[in-house]
Order: sequence, then structure tokens, then C-alpha cells
Amino acid sequence: MRALTLVLVVLAVTFLVMGCATKREELPQPEPGDLKPATPALTPAVVEKPAVIETPPATPLPPVRVERPATIRPPVEKPAPSTPATYTVKKGDNLSKIAKHVYGDENSWHKIFDANKDKIKDANKLKVGTVLTIPPK
Repeated sequence: MRALTLVLVVLAVTFLVMGCATKREELPQPEPGDLKPATPALTPAVVEKPAVIETPPATPLPPVRVERPATIRPPVEKPAPSTPATYTVKKGDNLSKIAKHVYGDENSWHKIFDANKDKIKDANKLKVGTVLTIPPK
């Protein structure tokens, strides 16, 4: 395909060159006195010096004070109170339920039991109204 395109381009160029060469017309030549300048004579322009503008020296800008945002700190946890918390046993309570309510973990019932051995004889039998000491987590 490229070869065909190249051959066509060469033939077209050859035809144009040969065709122009055979049909050359002679244009009449003007007499030397008949020639007039196509454009008016150019006169040299007067070149002026460019104006010099003096600028005052730049005054330095005052320093910019950038303030950093306040640092946000997490709240400080309050220490456990020195007096132990208490819980009064209600109907249907057991140590697992109390541990779940106080600590969020029913498997921590033994902490309550160990802190109240003087008040609890059997871990499975709690008396309603008994005030239990709740040790810190």
C-alpha cells in the first residue's frame, strides 16, 4: 500500500513539473523607466531613549506571626475513689449479674466474692438487702 502511494505521488509531481515546463508563457518585460516603487520611500525613524523610571527601594514587610491551633488532649481519667463503692443485693441478683452490671464482665464475680467473704458464705446464695463492697476494676 505504501509503495502504491509513493508511486502515485512521484507520478503527480512529475506531471506537474513537466506540464508546467511545456506550457511556460512569456510575460512581457516592463521598460526600465516604467518601474515605480511599490511602496513609498522609507525614512529612518528617530529613536528616542526609553524613559527610566526610578522606583524607591522596597520596604521590608513585617514578619508574619503564625499561631498554631491549640492541642486537643484527651480527658484525664479520674482516679478511683478511695472509699470503695457498694451495691445492695436485690431479689434475683447473683454475683455474675452484679459483676456484669458493675464491671461489664460477668466472669469478674470472684472479685466481688473475695472482697465480701465476711458477708457471703455461699456464692450461689445472696441475701436480699446485703450491702456488698465493690472493689475497683
